[in-house]
Amino acid sequence: MGEKMNTTVSNISDMIANGQEDIIESYVQTFSCKKTSDDGEEKSLNPDIERFIKMNAIQFAKMQTAITYFIFDNDDGALLGYYALTHKAMTISADGLSRQFKDKVKRFSALNGDTNTYTVSAYLIAQIGKNYGVDNGERISGSQLMNLAKQTLMKAKKYIGGKIVYLDCDDNASLTDFYESEGFKLVGERISDNDGRRYLQYMCFL
Repeated sequence: MGEKMNTTVSNISDMIANGQEDIIESYVQTFSCKKTSDDGEEKSLNPDIERFIKMNAIQFAKMQTAITYFIFDNDDGALLGYYALTHKAMTISADGLSRQFKDKVKRFSALNGDTNTYTVSAYLIAQIGKNYGVDNGERISGSQLMNLAKQTLMKAKKYIGGKIVYLDCDDNASLTDFYESEGFKLVGERISDNDGRRYLQYMCFL
């Protein structure tokens, strides 16, 4: 993972319980998914990630729908990024899966012969993203951020079990290449009921 980071991971549910909702809001306002290129041009990399942290993170934490974790730089307290986790049932088509992969999935699900699909209970990485509002996102890498998310899920696994992690992403080469480099395997796609967008479904094992 490279040089060890001097960071702290904070569960915003704990911050809310400690009466720090105003502090959360102040950090949220520093978050940006707009990356500045060498020629000074700004490009919005993923508006959904910025929208979630600014519009949904606190509400979802209060409702226990998904829990957001802030990553802070211990040196100056800057918000470097965040991830939001929850658990959810997912359906995986058995078509195209290797025998070895199917054998792993079978341990946590049952095959529906009529649809040739597995339904599994899995951890969901609902959102994950760097804060480009701090040093253009260069203080933390995507791999470091993903590693922190997996560490949190490993703690959940210790107490309640579970092994499957999945996430949805846009059909974007930079995103898919990243997730595949982090050990995720493409297992299907879905069309959002909310906006009709097509998302790719990726899965890995803890």
